[in-house]
Amino acid sequence: MIKSILIKNIVLIEKLSLELENGLLIFSGETGAGKSIILSSLGLALGRRSEPGLIRNSANEGSVSIEFDIKEDHPAFIKLKDLDLIEDETLILRRVLNNSGKSRAFINDRKVTLSFLRDIGSTLLEIHGQNEKIGLLDPSSHLAILDKFGDYKELLIQIKEKYAICQKLEKIYYEANKIKENRMMYEEDIKNKINLIKNLNLQNNEEEELSNKKNLLNHYEKIFSSINEIYSILNYDDGKYNKLASNGNKLEKIISASGKLPEIESIVQSLNVILIEAKEILGNINSLKDNFQYDEKEIENIEHRLFDINNISRKLNTKPSVLNEKLLKLENELNSINENEENIEKINIKLKIARESFKDNCKELKDKREKTAENLQDLVNKELEPLKLQDAKFRVNITTKEKSLWNAMGQDNVSFLVKLNKGLNEGEIHKISSGGELSRLMLALNLVLAKSLNTKTLIFDEIDSGVSGAVADAIGKRLQELSKHQQTLVITHLPQVASRGKHHYRSYKIIENENTYTYLEKLNSSQRILEIAKMISGHNITEEAKIVANKLMQEN
Repeated sequence: MIKSILIKNIVLIEKLSLELENGLLIFSGETGAGKSIILSSLGLALGRRSEPGLIRNSANEGSVSIEFDIKEDHPAFIKLKDLDLIEDETLILRRVLNNSGKSRAFINDRKVTLSFLRDIGSTLLEIHGQNEKIGLLDPSSHLAILDKFGDYKELLIQIKEKYAICQKLEKIYYEANKIKENRMMYEEDIKNKINLIKNLNLQNNEEEELSNKKNLLNHYEKIFSSINEIYSILNYDDGKYNKLASNGNKLEKIISASGKLPEIESIVQSLNVILIEAKEILGNINSLKDNFQYDEKEIENIEHRLFDINNISRKLNTKPSVLNEKLLKLENELNSINENEENIEKINIKLKIARESFKDNCKELKDKREKTAENLQDLVNKELEPLKLQDAKFRVNITTKEKSLWNAMGQDNVSFLVKLNKGLNEGEIHKISSGGELSRLMLALNLVLAKSLNTKTLIFDEIDSGVSGAVADAIGKRLQELSKHQQTLVITHLPQVASRGKHHYRSYKIIENENTYTYLEKLNSSQRILEIAKMISGHNITEEAKIVANKLMQEN
């Protein structure tokens, strides 16, 4: 519900702060003043179209803020919470308009797009009398409204789940058939890839070993020049190795004869290690000389082999080290293609079963929707006659969509149709003329749907246009009943309607220094009697009018 409204520099207003309560709120007063404040300003804050003319002549910009009390289970709260735009149950919508026509939109002081402000605003407040395609006048909402009124949630969940299963199976079936259609080409491609790898006959770690050997051959001269120099230093033939061994033996004998000499023992141990390692190095060098010979032809062969390995790797978009793993995957893919024919038939059977199950549930849902539609029609049409719409006829039209348009909500299309007067053609509810008749029709609909619709504030404009007496009293009663379920604001000039309000606000104008100012004030009981009496007798309030006004107040 709306808790407060703050308007600055809009039309004839410098500043207006208004606190609102729950229940039925009546707005009356000078013609046009109440509408300008409630409808134009609220429409601006809800993201409706703006114009530079809405700003006071003396101001550069104007603004409207609306504070709502919103519950955690409300659809708007859930959406705002996901976007981190709300923390508690307080929600403030604000729109700032400058005199160039540009505007800025805010939700809880966070800047948002105008379309998002409009989207959130439409779930919180609905104005009847302006014939905008929102709420009950939005054709796209009629299916959901009927389903909420019917209250068959479990069936709707089943249909949503089965539709999801059908979608999944259709995707799998499509992809399987796509493989089937391209099977020959696809199979040939895999076979070619398999043959490429097999013909390569790649050994484990072969590419790495060949790269290392190529690197060794490319540096042959430098490597063997150093190796030969090392060999010449350690070679047995020049006696250097033997001299080291001989002197090492002499030291060991001296130690044995003279007792322990730790310093000499350490030298002898190190010398023995050197002799052993030198012998091992010489052995490795001899082995390398015997087994490794520089051969230009071998380098050429290695380069050709590496080129073939890397060329195939590039073609298959993989690394040489995993080519054999790629071979296994390709062989598995080839096997799966052969199994695809059987899988397609199995998938097709599952898809047919899923579609039939979905269609069965849709048929059940359509039966429920048709019964719900009859009930809704009867209840709304019963409300129309007392509202001076005795010739009007409301109908819920249910048709089956084309198969390509079936979705998680089923196969049906729902639209609200109405015929307001005899001799006129039936038409969609959002296309009929605006004004009092439409507002009264919306009152009847909202009253019937009050318990099933998401709670929002309702504003009725021109609802009492062209009526009086018993009809006005019927409108008042129904507005009062509706306000038990949701906050309801009514702009009225009828005493029968005004007297039923829980709270009453009066708009008035003051001209000062050739400037016009519009104000709103909340009326107390005695002020309400005078305001209602003015509705009865006109500007000159009579005693009789006061008595009638007082009686209406007491009765309601």
